[in-house]
Amino acid sequence: MQQTVYVVDDDELIQESLSLAFEQHDFAVACFSTAQDFLSHSQHHELPDQAALVLDLSLPDMHGLEVQTQLTQLGVAIPIIIYSGTADVPHTVKALTQGAYTLLQKPVSITTLVKTVQKAVAEFSTAQRQRQRVKQAQEQINKLSKRECDVARLAAQGLSAQKIAETLFISPRTAEAHKSNIFNKLGINSVASLAQYFALADTHH
Repeated sequence: MQQTVYVVDDDELIQESLSLAFEQHDFAVACFSTAQDFLSHSQHHELPDQAALVLDLSLPDMHGLEVQTQLTQLGVAIPIIIYSGTADVPHTVKALTQGAYTLLQKPVSITTLVKTVQKAVAEFSTAQRQRQRVKQAQEQINKLSKRECDVARLAAQGLSAQKIAETLFISPRTAEAHKSNIFNKLGINSVASLAQYFALADTHH
């Protein structure tokens, strides 16, 4: 899948040089001169999964940190590389605290910028896949009743029906019945799969 980089910078020379560099590395490139243009685009178009934003802080209509804030409010998830010649320490700290991937001070070599974007896209994509797996695990576990969830958690820890029954003060037969229902509800046939669901779901906490 082709990766995409969005460049938000009001300097046309920077837009041109970055477009050329990223296209040479097989990126699709979209440039915007104002923050509002990009925010409008991100509202009306679903951004691709394999994408990153190269964002200047000093834009004519809005500070780069405000762009970060608005993207978060819009629910737009994309790795952000702040690329600025005006970033001081407080702005740098705030940008990173708000979730920017990193901040690069202009001028920086094109090679460094391209490699940083490639790394950001790769890491973000991996994290997104993991978040999706966690979400799916939580959705599966939410199908269970409270009692089934109690039984499932103990089964996932490797406890036998007899031990589950003793722990929850139920009969072994009831524990087995719950276990069978759990496997049917989740569409699985092994304790290993059950353990994986709980391991993933618990990473959220």
